[in-house]
Amino acid sequence: MRRLFCVMLGLFAASLGFAQKQSSSDVPTYKNPNLQVEQRVQDLLGRMTLQEKVAMLGGADWMQTVPNQRLGIPSIKMADGPLGIRSWAGPSRKTGGMSAKMQVMTTAFPAGVAMAATWDTELVQAEGKAIGEEVKALGRDMILGPTVNINRTPLWGRNFEGYGEDPYLTSRLAVAYINGVQGEGVIATVKHFAANNQEFERHRVNVKVNERALNEIYFPAFKAAVEEAGVWSVMSAYNKLNGVYCAEDTYLLKDMLRQHWNFKGFVVSDWGSTYSSAATVNAGMDLEMPGGTPMEEWLKEPDTIAAGNGGGWLAPEKVLPEVKSGKISTATIDDNVGHILRVIFVSGQFDKPHTATGEIDTAEQRALARKASDESIVLLKNNGDILPLDPSKIHSLVVIGPNAAIARTGGGGSSLVVPKYSVSPLKGIQDRAGERVKVSYALGVSMEGEDPAKDTAEARTQLIEQAARAAATADAAVIVVGRSAKLESEDFDIKSLELPAGQDDLIDAVANANKNTVVVINAGGPVTMSRWIGKVPAVLDLWYGGQEGGNAIADVLFGDANPSGKLPVSFVKQWKDSPAYGHYPGENLQVDYAEGIYVGYRYFDKRNIEPLFPFGYGLSYTKFDYSDLKVSPDKAAPGQPVGVTLRVRNSGSRAGAEVVELYLHDAHSTVDRPIQELKGFRRVVLAPGETRVVDFTLDRSAMAYYTAKRDWVAEPGQFDVLVGSSSRDIRLRGSFDLEP
Repeated sequence: MRRLFCVMLGLFAASLGFAQKQSSSDVPTYKNPNLQVEQRVQDLLGRMTLQEKVAMLGGADWMQTVPNQRLGIPSIKMADGPLGIRSWAGPSRKTGGMSAKMQVMTTAFPAGVAMAATWDTELVQAEGKAIGEEVKALGRDMILGPTVNINRTPLWGRNFEGYGEDPYLTSRLAVAYINGVQGEGVIATVKHFAANNQEFERHRVNVKVNERALNEIYFPAFKAAVEEAGVWSVMSAYNKLNGVYCAEDTYLLKDMLRQHWNFKGFVVSDWGSTYSSAATVNAGMDLEMPGGTPMEEWLKEPDTIAAGNGGGWLAPEKVLPEVKSGKISTATIDDNVGHILRVIFVSGQFDKPHTATGEIDTAEQRALARKASDESIVLLKNNGDILPLDPSKIHSLVVIGPNAAIARTGGGGSSLVVPKYSVSPLKGIQDRAGERVKVSYALGVSMEGEDPAKDTAEARTQLIEQAARAAATADAAVIVVGRSAKLESEDFDIKSLELPAGQDDLIDAVANANKNTVVVINAGGPVTMSRWIGKVPAVLDLWYGGQEGGNAIADVLFGDANPSGKLPVSFVKQWKDSPAYGHYPGENLQVDYAEGIYVGYRYFDKRNIEPLFPFGYGLSYTKFDYSDLKVSPDKAAPGQPVGVTLRVRNSGSRAGAEVVELYLHDAHSTVDRPIQELKGFRRVVLAPGETRVVDFTLDRSAMAYYTAKRDWVAEPGQFDVLVGSSSRDIRLRGSFDLEP
């Protein structure tokens, strides 16, 4: 009996093993997470019908791709960004405000330009991680960010979203943001490829720009996003580039992305930016957005038609006939769909789909938003060390201005986040001042366009007089001026670099009434200050500081935080000093980037134009000394990296952070090159009296320029190494020779 039991047990075990083996072999290759991604992609493509593949080329609705229930292919659920998560229910003009039917409230981080002012890659990566966490917590899979378009003109309505005027700084921050997002298994989308640098006629304008400028100024951040961060999605731009719509530009989507940079992710169109079927699919467009009924209804709206949006061209009813006629090959369809499937597998969304937890705006995320805003604030002027404010001397403080009592967290459009709470500068100052300092408030002037009754000349005069009287009786005055999300936004450009109506007059009047006047700029980019900059002792740039901006400006005003922000854009004295002046917004739907590679500080250096505040500039409440620059080797063989070291000492009495900036000058080039180009930076936190060694490594890419032969060349000869606190404050100089 015992023997029979053992035999039966052995037979059962054998049959069980056979069943398990048979069961394992029955699992389709594409469902096996242990296999290579490419195997899974090819297996899944082989199981799909042509109709199923084509269905994946267009969106299912406003922000979701078409799922495949038969094969278990999940939908990619998207959310707008890049400064946090916005409602995905429809266009921003319908879903972007507190009155929207579907509210999505998340952490509002500082604007992209503010994050750039931190020059802190670790902080930007932490921001990306937090945004990735919130995307997952909402059950979404993809964030439409970062924005890496270069600040070519200070009038661009979306400058606040991006990282400024320099391609190197923008590249470093883009890589950090993407690493943070994708480390959470969330798809990042670098946008808008390429040369989308104005809102004026963005759906129709043809941007003329030479290849050298594209490769040295406008492409580097996209290239770094692909090659270094391995970004999973790239969004094409609305505009035409050298005569071709970006959504159907083979040079962009295949030659550069796929062949030169080896991009493995998928290309998604900007919303409503397609104008053909075969040309768009063949150029390398993988996913047209939006789709379905929301797209059809949106395309019929008068505003959409007037703007020049296009869409619906990659819908099955338009693509399938093009395949049948031979204008689109089935191999091309496989390639495009394969790019989407690859990301679904690589990101983990096929095997471990995101489940909404609702854990949004956590204490850690709020603390990060405040830290980011603290670090982003730039101290532009501080005559007589009026800042930080000393409560033992300042017993009364009046806070004035159209942005004082309202939290202007961000610019307008698709990036505007609706936070669960936000702190205005007035509230932040009141909370910090406590009972030691009496804080009062005066409007001064209404924000242009917000209250017609207060927009008249008579009303402004009365409000300004009231503010001046309040300032005259206070120990100090803080004026918070700037723009709003209705004046600085996607869909239109800024009408002027001057502050909105009445604000310059307000500063004039308050400065005349109180010698201790501090001006706080709350906007997404430069403003002109010539009327009053000489009359006020202190100026701070808050940018759009997100939900914690009010607390952050209070931190800096009272010295709880030492300002360490540096400008990621040059501030011009007047609009005509801009490199884009005379070549913006273009004529007859064409804009010529005649300045070529001379964007931002490159232009001001070449033309010997003094900006109001230079690129990389920012003051501190302490002082930093630079010394002991060493460049090694002094003669470098081709391909050999060059090391640069120096010492930085905090010689003041407060702890603080200094951003050390390294620029390179090609002293021997046979072609025209900028006087200096940023090639490295380090943010160093130092206690009083502390010294740190800062090091950089310069590789061949730092020395090279793009040639007419479509190649990168580093010419032998002398290179000057310039290290300083801004592009116009070079403290140390060295050099090395690149040998033939």
